[in-house]
Amino acid sequence: MGSETSGSAKKASRRSFIGGSVGIAATGALAPTLAAYADRRRRGKNRKSDVSPYGPLFPKKDATTGLPLLKLPRGFRYASVGWTGDVMSDGTLTPDRHDGMAVVSAGRRPFRDVVLIRNHERGGSDPDNPLPTVGAGQAPTYDPFALPGVLSGLGGGTTTMRFRHGRLIGDHASLAGTLTNCAGGPTPWGSWLTCEEVTIKGALLGAKDHGYVFEVPGPDLGVVATANPIRDMGLMDHEAVAVDPQTSFVYLTEDNGPNSGFYQFRPNNPAKRVGALEEGGELYMLKVKGVENADLINVEQGTRYDVEWVRVAEPEADPEGLEPPAPGFPPIAGVGKSGPFLQGEALGAAFFNRGEGCWYGNRRIYFVDTSGGPARSGVVWSYNPRRETLRALFVSPDSATADNPDNITVSPSGGLLVCEDGSPQVDGTGAIVAGLRMLGINRDGSSYVFAENNLIIEEPLPGRPFIEPEDYRNREWAGACFDPFGRYLFVNIQTPGVTFVIAGPWRRGPL
Repeated sequence: MGSETSGSAKKASRRSFIGGSVGIAATGALAPTLAAYADRRRRGKNRKSDVSPYGPLFPKKDATTGLPLLKLPRGFRYASVGWTGDVMSDGTLTPDRHDGMAVVSAGRRPFRDVVLIRNHERGGSDPDNPLPTVGAGQAPTYDPFALPGVLSGLGGGTTTMRFRHGRLIGDHASLAGTLTNCAGGPTPWGSWLTCEEVTIKGALLGAKDHGYVFEVPGPDLGVVATANPIRDMGLMDHEAVAVDPQTSFVYLTEDNGPNSGFYQFRPNNPAKRVGALEEGGELYMLKVKGVENADLINVEQGTRYDVEWVRVAEPEADPEGLEPPAPGFPPIAGVGKSGPFLQGEALGAAFFNRGEGCWYGNRRIYFVDTSGGPARSGVVWSYNPRRETLRALFVSPDSATADNPDNITVSPSGGLLVCEDGSPQVDGTGAIVAGLRMLGINRDGSSYVFAENNLIIEEPLPGRPFIEPEDYRNREWAGACFDPFGRYLFVNIQTPGVTFVIAGPWRRGPL
């Protein structure tokens, strides 16, 4: 997630050291509206994957800028907030590269405040970059490392936003001193787990190691982030996590090409409170029963497996190799297989092609293999923790159907929505037809297009000097998530860095 390139170039950029809700996820059965929609599908309506229950897309004007930044179905409206460089409530500037995000708390009634925590997939900060590191020294900081004239700090981290009636009323930096915070996931107790999608042995350079998961409490809990890594979740290129509210087990994806595992963390302290996960636990990697090192990349839709878990005894073991992250640096960046993957592989664990989005809903863990499937266009997996089964819910047959889905979320009605992270594809008119869309995934394995990036800035935006005029339609969506009452969809476009609040007639379909 997050790079503006793809394939091997994308992985290389991710390894660059200097570069760039509470349990409110749906857990119940289908709501009546979704059940009715599913029943219509069984009777033969909307069977084609390219037919959306919400209707065709049209350019819609942003309530904030007046520009037609998104394409949405009729009846939907939206506003943009939190642009890169906007001054936040704590006086610091909104960082760039908006990525994974989730609602961590909300009132018990529909008109109370909603709090989100948002990742920023930034690397090391160039001293010549006018945009400071996250928090500008005011937020809890894991690693304050800097090199005069070379590196002004480690730019990654999180910001926290409070909304009322869909309007942003406050925001602040909540974690700093981390690297390439890609995705993560909410906990049932009102915090956010942010993931570093990088493996850096920084201790070899006088810094700290990177490639960890950190817990960031929501502000309503009355505490701030400790900025301590949850070391037993492993040192690797983390992508996203999902927490099972029944067991407090944490499920983790790894984004490391064909050397990507799917992991389970069993905490020593399963108490549903902030800080319990930092007390450590045991890490496991998924294995298909009776199959050694199952290749789950070339999978057919609907295939189901019985699975088990093999233990990763040393979660912080070194990766297969190290290389310099940039000219002039020693070999400190991990390459090849991660330490956890090597241990799981030795015990027969399965492998995927690029683990990315992960979300709990409908008593399942949904996760995405962005480059999985015979067409390498993506797979959405459904893991049932009660029955220990894994099913290929959706396998994209081609990029026109779904082009490398990345982040995934589950609506309060139980519907699935994914953000594409593919390569822009255009038709004869120049319109984008794949690569930069939000797609709904149905229970029968079909899909539909819900939204399209239409972000073009033709001239400078007043009061936003960090937003360059440019055609941003080839930039990815990220961080899609719903408020628990089903009123708003919150989502980012990573570059130039902006968050959208979308509202509309959700009852027309399964979202």
